[in-house]
Order: sequence, then structure tokens, then C-alpha cells
Amino acid sequence: MKRFDENFRTKLYDKIKMIEDSSLVEIVVIIKPASGKYRDVPVWSGVVFAILLYTFFMFSHFEFDVYLIYAFTVLSFFFAWSIVAATNFIQKIFVKKSRKQTNVEIKARAIFQKGGIRFTQERIGVLFYVSLLEKMVFILPDRGAEHSIPDEEWKNMQAEFQSIFKADDIATEILHKLEKFQAVFAKYIPPVENDINELPDDMEVNL
Repeated sequence: MKRFDENFRTKLYDKIKMIEDSSLVEIVVIIKPASGKYRDVPVWSGVVFAILLYTFFMFSHFEFDVYLIYAFTVLSFFFAWSIVAATNFIQKIFVKKSRKQTNVEIKARAIFQKGGIRFTQERIGVLFYVSLLEKMVFILPDRGAEHSIPDEEWKNMQAEFQSIFKADDIATEILHKLEKFQAVFAKYIPPVENDINELPDDMEVNL
């Protein structure tokens, strides 16, 4: 994830601090390469490719040695398996959207729990989980934050953050979206005196 380098992280923490200085909300942004392994996709791709090649051998007008048929069929499986396993783009094509959505949500909720985002005093932690392979953003607010901000604002925020994948520079777009919604958090979850930063801005959660 070269585009999310140290320079980006410095800018990200500055944006989070800017939001938290003008609001009581506690923001956590987690960016992961993927939310699922999808190991079955390369396997099934290899099986399909091997079956297609075997079908060609069986119905071809040419004659092939039986050992050649066996060898090429087996090799075709491993060839297709290795290509798909090494290519995220192909995996994204073959995995259903509903399955990707489920994996993203499960990963986000697990991070929310393990990272202790649900343990803020006023229940105002908000997780922005970005999953790159699936090209999905899952925004998970704690109960206090969810009830403080109208549903329409959350829906708008979700749609806006999901649109980051249309941009050429996803990293910069994430920063722009956070800055854009600073006013929303400030309006509905205003700051209080002597507010303590309860969640680390550079939180990393490994599952």
C-alpha cells in the first residue's frame, strides 16, 4: 500500500485531530488491503479451465496421446490457479458483491470490537473502514454517535466515502471526505471542555 505511506498517515492524523478538536466524536480510520481471502476462487478457476481444456481434447478432430491429455489437463489447472491467485483484479470479477459486502462488514465489526472503539465514555467512537480489494467503505458508529446524527447524514456520508474509489488518488480523496464532514460532526456532536482523546489516532488492529 505505497500510496498510504508515512506522509499520508501524517496528513490523516492531522485531519482526525482537526475533526476531534471541533467535536466530541472519536474518529478511527483503518485501511486494509482486503477483507477476505477468497481462496476458493483460484481453485474453481483452475477446475473450470482444466475441464474446458479436457473437453477440447475429447471433442477435437485431432488425435492426442492419452498421456499428453492427462499432463496438459493437470498443468492447465495449476496454470489457471496460479494466475488467478496472483491477480486481485480477476478475483474481484468472480466474487459476488454480496459476499464482498459480508466480508467487509464482518471485518469492520471485528476491528470495532477488538480495537475497543465501543468503549468511549459517551459511546461516540466512529470507525471508517476502507477495504481496497473489495473497493468498499464501511462506516460503523457507536450508539451515541449514531443517535446524535440524523440517518440522512449517515447515508450521505456512506455514499460520499464509497465514491472515493472513483478517484485517481484514493488516499487524497479520503482526506478530502474527512475534511468535508468535519462540520457535520461539529454540528451534531459538539465539543466539551476538557475533552480527552480516548482512542489513538494511529490505531492498528490485526485480526
